[in-house]
Amino acid sequence: MPTRKFNSDAVVVGAGTAGANAAYQLARRGLSVTLLERRAASEGGAQWTNGVLDWQFERARLDPPVAPERVSAHRTTHLVGPDGRHGVTVRSPTVTADMGLLGSRLRALAASEGVKIIDRAENLAAKIEDGRLRSAVVEASVHGQLGVVELSAPLFVDASGRGGVLRRTHPTLRRWCPKLRTDELCSAADFHFEVADRGGATEFLERHRALAGETVTMVGTAGGFSTEAVTVSEDLSEVGVLVGCLADGRFGTGPRLLKDLRSRETWIGHEVSGGFGVIPLRRPYARFTAPGLALVGDAACQVFPAHGSGIGLGLIAGTMLADAIEGSVDVGDEAVLWAYQSMFQREFGGLLISSDAFRRLSTAIGGDGAAALVAAGLMTESTVVAGLDQRTPDPTSGELAMLAGRLVRSPGLARVLIPGSIRATLGSMLASSYPERVDERALEIWDRRVDRVVGPNLG
Repeated sequence: MPTRKFNSDAVVVGAGTAGANAAYQLARRGLSVTLLERRAASEGGAQWTNGVLDWQFERARLDPPVAPERVSAHRTTHLVGPDGRHGVTVRSPTVTADMGLLGSRLRALAASEGVKIIDRAENLAAKIEDGRLRSAVVEASVHGQLGVVELSAPLFVDASGRGGVLRRTHPTLRRWCPKLRTDELCSAADFHFEVADRGGATEFLERHRALAGETVTMVGTAGGFSTEAVTVSEDLSEVGVLVGCLADGRFGTGPRLLKDLRSRETWIGHEVSGGFGVIPLRRPYARFTAPGLALVGDAACQVFPAHGSGIGLGLIAGTMLADAIEGSVDVGDEAVLWAYQSMFQREFGGLLISSDAFRRLSTAIGGDGAAALVAAGLMTESTVVAGLDQRTPDPTSGELAMLAGRLVRSPGLARVLIPGSIRATLGSMLASSYPERVDERALEIWDRRVDRVVGPNLG
């Protein structure tokens, strides 16, 4: 096969939402950018609906989704325990977006800034020279001709997802970015179905005190970290179902949860659209840059661990990377990329470390604990909304007093929740001490402190 050579200022691997935005933001700052995708470009990233937040688009300096990309927004959501007990009803800050349309928008923005997109790129092999990633070789189709493409650039960006195609090849990151354990992964499914029996759908809604167009979210149905969210459309014609649980095999899988739900709720009819996925659930890697390489999105574990949402954070990361390298003589220099890493950790690390602590807590209490949590009234409107909005809860003094009283009446939960909450608070405070300059020794000390407070991620 013929070999074609391309020189760029940056090469981004992965044309999903995180990669497409990173390419767009880099190109906006005057860099020549090549964007690689292993599938057809139009198929890059998730192709189903997903929950996003308007504020995260604004932080990434992107327009929030509008229809038809914006499917719905701010639905009333009813939280229900695994035993069917009603917990709390909130107005969700979440926006449901069509990921296929969002990805298409971001790739179009990238193309408008001159980004060269090469799709159907397979068998990528990175070349490390003197500890720095400087080039990569892939098999791809360019202008309809299959061949070997050699890409050279001072900066490579890994937006390939949790597998980290480039991440796992770089010697600097191997020790900092271990393979995720199964209990650090969420097996999820998001599907839309026809409603086969409107009477059955109506009975389901009445059972959970919900109206058509509202969401019923059942927590703890398959272990402490698990959810089943069901949204019947206002005209009772369709139903959206989102399910997820730990991928460690103890509680099944997303597909199995979906199958079990459909067997219980026989009014759910034929599939319309959807997909399955496996999502990282740990806090971001302590280090996610190396000479010539930066990670964004799932490749860096830039997700909200308490419920595995990462679309918005991946978008923000791409914009922060572009901000950090703007005006640099060498955009792949270790110190330049460390600045991006430090910026992200100092702004969002505390939130995500705290969220990781609560993810561990929910796993520890199990399904019975989740039921007790709902029954005790410890999942309040403000804490639930904060979690959905991916922000740190800020309860009033009155709410704190109320929660303290409820904990006194639930000593079993108190023994778990109080230490867990302290760990989350202490962990969030550590983000401000993240090293601002290249210093692996200081980073090791920082990472050990986080491990001691929240718990280690050993891989």
